[in-house]
Order: sequence, then C-alpha cells, then structure tokens
Amino acid sequence: MPTPKYQFTESLKQYTDLYEAHSQLIAEHSPAFMNACRKAAFAGLCDNGLPTRKVERYKYTNVDAALAPDYGLNLHRIKADQDPYKGHLCSVPHMSTSQYYVTGDVVADPTGRASFLGDGVFVLPFARAQVEYPDLISHYYNKLAGKTYDAISALNSLFVQDGLLIYVKSGVKAECPIQIVNIPSAGADMMFNRRLLIVAEADSECSIIYCDNADSKHRYLSTQVIEVFCEKNSQVDFYGIEETRSGNTRFNNLYVEQQAGSRFSLNDMTLHNGITRNVTDISLVGEGAKTELNGAGIVDGDKRIDTNILVDHLVSNCESTMLYKNVLNEHSVGAFAGKVLVREGAVKTLSEQINANLCAGNDARAYSQPMLEIYADDVKCNHGSTVGKLDEMALFYMRQRGIEEAEARLLLQHAFLNDVIDHVRLDALRDRLSFLVDQRFRGRMAKDCHGCSLCS
Repeated sequence: MPTPKYQFTESLKQYTDLYEAHSQLIAEHSPAFMNACRKAAFAGLCDNGLPTRKVERYKYTNVDAALAPDYGLNLHRIKADQDPYKGHLCSVPHMSTSQYYVTGDVVADPTGRASFLGDGVFVLPFARAQVEYPDLISHYYNKLAGKTYDAISALNSLFVQDGLLIYVKSGVKAECPIQIVNIPSAGADMMFNRRLLIVAEADSECSIIYCDNADSKHRYLSTQVIEVFCEKNSQVDFYGIEETRSGNTRFNNLYVEQQAGSRFSLNDMTLHNGITRNVTDISLVGEGAKTELNGAGIVDGDKRIDTNILVDHLVSNCESTMLYKNVLNEHSVGAFAGKVLVREGAVKTLSEQINANLCAGNDARAYSQPMLEIYADDVKCNHGSTVGKLDEMALFYMRQRGIEEAEARLLLQHAFLNDVIDHVRLDALRDRLSFLVDQRFRGRMAKDCHGCSLCS
C-alpha cells in the first residue's frame, strides 16, 4: 500500500493529547489574540496530520521523526533564573544594535531598557502589544501563517504563548538595527515555540538581526514562525544567523507579504546546526515590489539543512532574486527547493534563481530543485543549479604557489560563499560574518553558546 501524503502519527498524538490536557493552562498564560487561533490549528492537525516525504515541500525532512522524542514544554512560563540583559552579551563589534532576548520561548521583559531605535519604532512582547496596539496585532497575527495548512505552523500556533511585535510607523526609519537573540533556558531536552511579527508601515525602514543559539548539552526542538508585512514603499532587511548544535532540530517558517514599491531582503547564514529546515513564502501583492533572498550553510558530520522557498508573483512589475549556497562536508546533507510562481496577468516580472552546492566531503549529498511556474507572457525568469566538488585546477594552482593544501581548501570554500556574504548591507555585520565563516572552516568557533560568536 503506498504511503499517504499526510498521516496522524504517534508523534503527533503526543502533542494533541498534551494540548487537550493542558489547553486551559496554555490559554491562561497567553494573550487572547493567540488563543483565538488555537481551535483552527488543532483541527488542522487532527484532520490532516503530519506530512510524509510524499509531500513535495517536505521531501527531504522527516517531520514525524523530528517530533518523536519526548520534549518538555514550559507551559507555566517559568522565567530563567538569570536576567539575560545582565548576564548575557551578544553584539556585533563596531555596530550599535537595540537588543532583545528570548530565553527558551519566553520573551525577556525589555521594560526599562534604553532604546536606540528612535520615535515611531516599537519592539514589544505580545502581552504588552495586546494592550497598546490591540487592533493592529489582532489584524496581522497569523494572517499569513494560517492562510494555508502547514503542520509546523499549526503546531506552533497550538502551543506558542509569547512572541515579539516589531512595529515601525509610517515614514519612520529605525536609527539602528534591531537584534533578537534566542538562547536556551533549561537543563533538559525542551521544545521551544517562538513567534515574531513585523509590521513596517508605508515609507518606513528597519533592519533586523535574528540570532539562534543553542548548546550541545541537551536536545532542543524549536518551531519558529515569523510574519512580515511590508506596506507601500517600506524596506525591511532581515538577517538570520544560526549557531545551534548537534541534537538540535530547528523548523523556521518565514512568511512575507509585500505591498507596492516595498523592498524585502533576507540573508540567512547557518554556521552550526543539527537539523535545519527553513521555509520562506513571499507574496508580492503590490506592483513594483522587490524581494532579494540570500542564504548560505556550512554543514558537516551527519547534519542536514533543508531550504524550501516559494515566491508568488501575483501582480505585474515585480522582481525577485534568490542566491543560496551550501558547503557540505563529511556525511552532511543539503537540500534546496525554490519555486517562482508567476500568476496570470503578472507581466513584466523579473526573476532570477541560483542554487550552488559544494560537496567538500566525499560522502556529502546535495539535492537541488529550482522551479519556475509561469502563467503570464512578457516575463524574464531564469534559474540554475550546480552540485560539485572543489576545483582541482584552482587547488593545484594555489599549491604551486606555496599554499598548503589544507589552507588552499579553506580559502576556496570561503571564496565559494563570498558572493552571499557580499549581499549583507550592514558593513560591520558583513565583516563579522566573513570572519566567522573563516573561523568556522578552521574549526575555531566555540562549541557551546556563551552569547553567540558574533561577539565571542
């Protein structure tokens, strides 16, 4: 009998049973607008189940296996013993940021902290956002993530109890980047459910640095749902930096809706990980919108990185670019599936998609699936993918000039990722990421998180 596309498994049953047993407790420790979405999330999970690898978007990640371990959840919202604002330091050298910490999946209260963002920029825990901007957050929360069924987003909506709102008012430009730092919180195997909502009103600008950190002492499963709304002529630059560890599984779902003339850029960098699955869904709903998506992963051991992207061109005169690269060592696996959908009437669309994979280890595996689905004339769309090993001629050339083989290999791997790093618009962050990539290839990065390597 063929495997169905979706299954209600024992892995999922442990979570639906947990929710039924503790739904009142979850609701008591959550804002009302979050509770309003749980019924639909629960029904979606019960009716549909988990995707198997027969589902195209989950072809390279076994969701059932990822959810099988018995993880703990902090349903009582117990706060960490140590205030991360006092005992934690995470900053980019030579760059001022306004920092916010999430310990496990509990937002550390930023009340009383100095903000360098200027007037008209607000970063608020959801509980405060419900009081100060109830109509805004109720209007935008889960608008994109709940639009179509996704098991990870539904599971997140079922259990998430906290989150951050970034709200930039019309015509305002944030005076410095907003840095959000996720850090582990417990001496046990834990599941963390995190949420981030970004609303950039018309003609506004902001940059966000989103740091994911974890230690190697315990197993962590994290589900993260990020929703971004770029209103007319706004600009949002989002930088994701992952430094998790073996034994960590990270599901990161990013949803973006762009209005006319808006600009959104994503730069994702995975330096250390266990199992990583990044989903990015972009909806270009206003003419003249542009989106730029870039990502790089350095993966070794038996680790995995799975990137799945959908860019939906719904209207004319929009642009999208994708550039994703992985360096794969030892037995690691890298997967990329990027789809550009051009709807009927979306003329004058410009789109370019590039995926390149460097299998530096003999047993490393790469899967690449760039896709175009076009229902309009007068468009310019192209895509390309490569999977290969280090250039032996370049390696030979460098060795002939006295460079040791190990150093030559390191330099070539770093050079392979340079064009991704070059898309980072923040000079200090770009320099730091280049340094960290070098340190990662040399095996000099810290094995556990004491902050993150941005400032180590």
